[in-house]
Parts: sequence; C-alpha cells; structure tokens
Amino acid sequence: MHRSTRLLAFGFVVILMMMISLALIAFYYSSSSSNSVNLTVTRQLEKINLINELSTIIHNRTRYMQSMLLNEDESIDAQALSTFNRFKGTYDETRNRLLPLLAPRERDILLAIDILDRDISELNQQVSILFMNGSRTRAGIILLSNVLPKTAPLLAHLSELTQAQRLDVQKVLLMAATDAEEKQNRFAMYAVFSILVSLGVAIMAVWYGQKLSAQLEDINHYLEEKIEERTENLLETQKGLLEDNTELARLALTDSVTGLSNRTHMGQILQKEFSRYLRHLQRFGIIMIDIDHFKRVNDTYGHDVGDKLLVQFSRKFEQATRNSDYISRWGGEEFLICCTTISENDLYIIAENIRQMIVNSEFKIKENITISLGCAMIQANENINELVKRADVALYAAKNNGRNQTVVSEFAPVWNAVNPG
Repeated sequence: MHRSTRLLAFGFVVILMMMISLALIAFYYSSSSSNSVNLTVTRQLEKINLINELSTIIHNRTRYMQSMLLNEDESIDAQALSTFNRFKGTYDETRNRLLPLLAPRERDILLAIDILDRDISELNQQVSILFMNGSRTRAGIILLSNVLPKTAPLLAHLSELTQAQRLDVQKVLLMAATDAEEKQNRFAMYAVFSILVSLGVAIMAVWYGQKLSAQLEDINHYLEEKIEERTENLLETQKGLLEDNTELARLALTDSVTGLSNRTHMGQILQKEFSRYLRHLQRFGIIMIDIDHFKRVNDTYGHDVGDKLLVQFSRKFEQATRNSDYISRWGGEEFLICCTTISENDLYIIAENIRQMIVNSEFKIKENITISLGCAMIQANENINELVKRADVALYAAKNNGRNQTVVSEFAPVWNAVNPG
C-alpha cells in the first residue's frame, strides 16, 4: 500500500478513534451529570411527599378529636389513648424518614414542629385519660384552650417547610440548566481540537443539546405541576383544619339539645362580666331557673318529649330577656341567665316576667308547667362561685317554699329576700 494511502488510512483511523473517544467522553459526563440531577429531583419529590404525609397525620388526628367531642359512645373514649398512640407512632415513623433528607435550616423548622407535636401528644394523653374517667367537659376545655391553639402554628411551620422545598426545586432546575450549558460548551471545545470532525461534533452537540433541553423542559413542567398540586393539597388541608377547629369550638360551647350556651361557655361569660365589674364597677346579676317536677314529665312522656319541652323553654327565656343578656343550659332542667349592667329592681322584674310567661304559656302535655327562680346580684368582695352559690340557695328556697315563685338573695324583705348566711 502506498505510504500516503497508509497515512490517510492511519489518519482516518485516528480520526475515527477520536470521534469514538469524544462520543464516549461526552456520553460519560452527560450520564453522570444527568444521574446527579435526577437523584436530586427525586430527593426533593420524596421530601414533599413526606411533608404532605405529616400534614395528613395531623389532619386525621384533629378530626378524631372532633369525633370524640361529638360522639357520646363510651367505647370511643376508651380507645382514645391507643388511637392517639397510633397517630404518634405514624408521625414518628414519617418524621424519621424525612429528617435525613432535610438541610440544616429545614431541620430547625422540623425541630419546631416536633416540639409542638410533642406538646399536643402529651395533651392528648391527658384528654384521653379525662375521657376514660368521664370528664368530657374538662377534656373539651383542654382541647379548645391548649391543643387547638398549638395546631395553627404547627400548620404554619409545615407550610414554611413546603415553601422551602419549592425554592430548593427551583435551585435544582437552575443547576440542571447550568449543567446543560456546560455540556454544550464542552462539545464546542472538543470540536476545535479536531478540525476534521468539527462538523460532526457540532451536529452531535446541537442534537444532544436540543434533546437535553427538551428533557429539562419536561422535568421542569413535571416538577411545577407536582409542586402546585402538593401546595394546593396542603392549603386545602389547612383550610379544612381551620374550619373543623372553628366548628369544634362552637360545638364545644353549645348545648346540643337547646342550642343555648352550655355550662362551660356560661362560666367564661361570668368570668368576663366579673372582670368588667372589677374594672368599671358595672354590676351584673344572675337568675337560676329550675323546671318544677320535670322528672315527672320525663317519666310520664319520655325523654323525647322532655327534650322538646326544654327547647320550648329556651325560646321563651329568649323572648323574656334583653338582647344584652346571656342564657345557658346549666344542667338537666336547670338554666342560668346572666343579666349584664343591671340594677337590683330590674333583675327581679326580668325574673318575674319569665315566670309569668311560663305560667301563661300552653304546652302539649296535660300537666301545668311552672318554674322556680333564684336571683343574686354581684356584691363587693365576692367571687363568681359565691355569687352562683347564693343564687342556688335562693332557688332552693323558692322550691322549698312551694315552687312557682321568685326568691332574691340579699334583697329587701318585701321581695322574699334570702340571706344565705
């Protein structure tokens, strides 16, 4: 073979080897870089999924607390402790999977979430024990005063953690775009080193760059859809929790039969009025009402009729009181009315108007229905418990003196005043 031919052949082989080497080198760098980008993207998606799982666990736990308050089934109260422990175990498992994936600043957020969740879990332990002991009112107070206020900042931290993931994903996409730009520059540099293969290398570089750009656009679109979907789910979860908390708070302060305030809510109202009395000396009074012989109504007609009668009484009390007064079902057939900014004469007049309205009202039973009332005005150096006790003593005196009458504590003797001593 002619020497020039051999040189041409040798040169062709060298060029071919260079092309193969360039192709292998380009393939190696692109594959390793793409794998790194894909691993980072997968890691971010896993973090978002685990954060959403934490949010779901907290949502389910709150709904279970709501079902405990609304359901009178004692079997639910008995299994509350094991159920809360199961929620705690699921939370810990998800949290342990999430922790290795977080950056230092994200771990600080998770630490704040852990502190709130631990406090809520400890309170749930107390609530469970109270439910098992039958202290539903005390358990409801703990849920409203302690558990629910801690749920809102916990959700805020979860939202902050999700927003941090959105920023990290944007950084990953920027890294991928930078990596693609570096690959294109590398292809151009390799093309300069080999004049004979420059055209081929350029074509390959353009083709690969377009393919990589298309892949990055697909990844970017996919990630944006996933982030938007996760964010919407989290916002919907937060909205649902806030609505559930509001409804739970309302139900916990409302009597389920009459729709009036319950004893817990009335206790809060009395404390508020007492604080205003201490600040501004605006006196207030209470009227304690008991339906005479109500047990006989239940025994004769059944509890369904008794409940309907309680509802009728509630509406009558609302008609006979002022807009500024508060009415509650104190327990059983007892009601308590708090009359704000009132004089002693007006308190007695309101009580008598209520009694006369009941006497003149017709109910769908044969028996004549009457009520006994005990009144008390707040006095200097007296607390709420003492005020309620005086009203209760006055009510007892009214029932003991023949029922269907109003007795006022510490008033003028002309009004049957009772001195509780």
